[in-house]
Amino acid sequence: ITDHFGIDAFRYYFLRAIPFGTDGSFSWEDLVARYTSELANGLGNLASRAQAMVVKNFDGLLPAPGELTAAEKVLTDLLVKTAAQADVSIRAFDFQTGIVAVKEFVDAVNLYVTEQEPWKLAKLDDADSRQRLATILYTVCESLRAVSILYAPIMPKSMSELWNDIGAHESGIGKSFADVANWGQLKPGVKITKSESMFPRIEEPETI
Repeated sequence: ITDHFGIDAFRYYFLRAIPFGTDGSFSWEDLVARYTSELANGLGNLASRAQAMVVKNFDGLLPAPGELTAAEKVLTDLLVKTAAQADVSIRAFDFQTGIVAVKEFVDAVNLYVTEQEPWKLAKLDDADSRQRLATILYTVCESLRAVSILYAPIMPKSMSELWNDIGAHESGIGKSFADVANWGQLKPGVKITKSESMFPRIEEPETI
């Protein structure tokens, strides 16, 4: 399994699909479906798109955000709830509940991107559009900063790579669960790296 999906995805799947400490069923079909929808298309695609747009539109430097709107406030409020739920759940070894809470936050950020349509703003040549684009991309990267901390107990290798790709290491900030929901920790101007996908799409293996 780890040859096909990697160690982090292996750990994610079994802690996500089966309540810790109990018996459960396994199938390649379910593993592939969850990997594809939640990791490759969900978190992996979100990170890849954000990194690519910062590289293309801001020369790879994290832009400074403008004034936050109601759309951003939805995410900042949700992050506070997500961080609290993940902390309580993981401390209680209820990994499934903690993972689902973080996954729902990732889903909310993906919905935010879909609704805000930053690719359309990138085509407009005016100061207001560019400032709005900067705010959206900063919001996504800052959300990924939080995700890289919240998922670190489950996927340490992948989340360490994400942490570096979004310039968190350059921002000189910590990885404490206690501070994860404090918004605005990434420093504008840090280098954003467009690396290979954390969770590349794969073909379902024929046999185990």
